[in-house]
Amino acid sequence: MKTLVDCLNLKKGVVSVIGSGGKTSLLQLLARQLPVEKILLSTTTKMGYPLKNSYDQFYQRDFSQLGQAPGVTIAGVVSEHDGRKKITQPLDATFRDRFPCFDYVVLEADGSKQLPLKGWADFEPVVLPETTTTIGIIPLSVLGHVIGPTTVHRLPLFLNLTEAAAGDVITPVILKTVIEAATGLFQKAQGHKILLLNQVETTSAWLAAQMLAQQVDKSVVDQIVAGSTRQNKGVVLWQRSMN
Repeated sequence: MKTLVDCLNLKKGVVSVIGSGGKTSLLQLLARQLPVEKILLSTTTKMGYPLKNSYDQFYQRDFSQLGQAPGVTIAGVVSEHDGRKKITQPLDATFRDRFPCFDYVVLEADGSKQLPLKGWADFEPVVLPETTTTIGIIPLSVLGHVIGPTTVHRLPLFLNLTEAAAGDVITPVILKTVIEAATGLFQKAQGHKILLLNQVETTSAWLAAQMLAQQVDKSVVDQIVAGSTRQNKGVVLWQRSMN
């Protein structure tokens, strides 16, 4: 078993992280583990206000100097939602113009209200055209739970997507539909597409990950990785041949 970061084998560029059940954890992990001089973390939607020890620079207004200093840079407009500080995407054109100044730009490009699954509105996920890799996250710890407002963000859209009903048990078949559907996880993905089956930390979860990887339509993705952002462990279950 490798580290999860090694399994993802990310190329330098713009990485958009979508889905649910580990986006922010993955951003933090990549910031700590990628061996690069400059990395930018930001969002195209909303993300939690960063902890002070999680970055070297934090730009909130003037983005013209982005990329001049080494280390982990966070950029975003600070606002308050539901009584908590969040950062949102800077609309200043300078923000995106500075992307080439970084080895990696990692963007949280989806929102799920901290719930393990979601259905997508027409405008989601918000994947920028500069994206060179899209990582779609599905947490396998949700298997066996019940579909409802405590497990699914945008529940009516999710029910329409999966043709399931509220109260149904979440099965691998339902997750397969979420991954493959034209209006599902990868509907707006750009560049190299990686499916990350996250929160795989038990024997039963590993077996479920292997089964799901075998059954997923391989035309939808370029690589399937199972692992844990919490433990930084992973396995490449499938990847498209480069021949």
